[in-house]
Amino acid sequence: FELLEKFVSNGGTLLAFSVPTLLDGSESKELKNFFGRKSDMIFKINNLSREVIDKYFSNIKLSFEGVTGGDLYHHRRILADGQVLFLVNSSLIEQLNGSLKTNGKDALEMNTLTGKVSGYQHKITEDDVYLSYSIPPAGTLLLFMPDTKMSEYPIPLKPRNLVIVQPATPSKVTRNQENVLMIDFCDMEVGNEITKDLNTYNAADKVFKYYGFKNGNPWNTSVQFRKNIIDRDTFGLTTGFSATYHFTIKGKFDISAIKAVVERTSLWTVTVNDIEMKPENGQWWLDRSFGIFNIGSVIKTGDNTITLKASPMKIHAEIEPVYILGSFSVNPAEKGWNIEAPSSTYSAGSWKTQGMPFYSRGVTYSKEFNIDNSDGKWEIALGNWYGTVAEVSVNGQRATVIAFPPYHSDITGLIKPGLNKIDVNVIGSLKNLLGPHHNNPKPGFVSPWIWRNVKSYPSGKEYQILDYGLFDDFTLLNGK
Repeated sequence: FELLEKFVSNGGTLLAFSVPTLLDGSESKELKNFFGRKSDMIFKINNLSREVIDKYFSNIKLSFEGVTGGDLYHHRRILADGQVLFLVNSSLIEQLNGSLKTNGKDALEMNTLTGKVSGYQHKITEDDVYLSYSIPPAGTLLLFMPDTKMSEYPIPLKPRNLVIVQPATPSKVTRNQENVLMIDFCDMEVGNEITKDLNTYNAADKVFKYYGFKNGNPWNTSVQFRKNIIDRDTFGLTTGFSATYHFTIKGKFDISAIKAVVERTSLWTVTVNDIEMKPENGQWWLDRSFGIFNIGSVIKTGDNTITLKASPMKIHAEIEPVYILGSFSVNPAEKGWNIEAPSSTYSAGSWKTQGMPFYSRGVTYSKEFNIDNSDGKWEIALGNWYGTVAEVSVNGQRATVIAFPPYHSDITGLIKPGLNKIDVNVIGSLKNLLGPHHNNPKPGFVSPWIWRNVKSYPSGKEYQILDYGLFDDFTLLNGK
């Protein structure tokens, strides 16, 4: 309220679509008088109409014309030496095209990915700048219109045509890190009762209900007030439970480097095929709470088990999935998945169909190109692909990442005459690794409740797994 008073007293215009009556939660005479007095700076408005927009929000110093497609939003800041204008196309499917007029003596583009500043194509008439823009779906354009001409920022030349450059070698596809199997079902023993093939979410609920938590796992069903959940960590020495996870290795291949990952290792006694194991000192995966066990020496072809035992019961002993890491393929089984021999080669296409359904890290697609003349503009273009981001490098040098339409990366200046190696590293996400996987969850929203009501242990074919990967070879484009 003090800021509003100061704003109006210094000449600011206040538009009130509702009139507040409470200040710090109490009736305020001062607030009532502020909105009740006659003022040329305070306007009470019932609703936002076209007339209200034209009267109060339009600006003769900024106008948009010929806007087609997309969904345009803008943010404008007036500075001592010019203005900054941020344009956003909030449509996810349509290109945004249009033009604008505003005051200024020049136009510069400020690249939000690279930090580079360059001139932007425009026309000047007296004190006005005219320019056109074309913004891809989910794209942005950050412009600066200074009050003086800034000739030190030339306008980049845009070639009329970009042509495809043929590679000298076929594409090579490499998985950058170890593959992973996620196991989210277990056999649980508590109170001398064994329940087989329980989803880990249901297993955790069953344990906590057995020990007096009527709603199940308190870390999923409630919010701790002060220490009211931790203070219940008073279980007797004879309490506890165990959870046993099964995984099957099919075929003969090198399994000596396979590892297991268990969350919060200090809570458990961990056995693999009935042999007690200790986590590796100083090693972790995903974050420091995920401990790593070298299990290659104790596992075998066929069925293997990992058992976590909590004795006594502990308030933090949530039953969570365990993970297997190594060089192998993961393929659907009647229940869950099997571990099989690793693929000798990978190709364009979905990772999940190439034995990597849970893999979330990077896969690199590499090609080499023989270049006679390195002049002109150079770009990498992706066609059909799916991932969170794609990292581009040329001869080991990083270029701009690819994350938004039109899915191009400018590599001008990185190409040299002769042989050039170009890598496109597609990054997945943690969705396939951590879930949710069951009951056809709707993408875009995740809460503990989505893991509920998993009735049976399904085949891996029924898990919801997204198709990450580069489905078409990337292309190298050149224009003069």
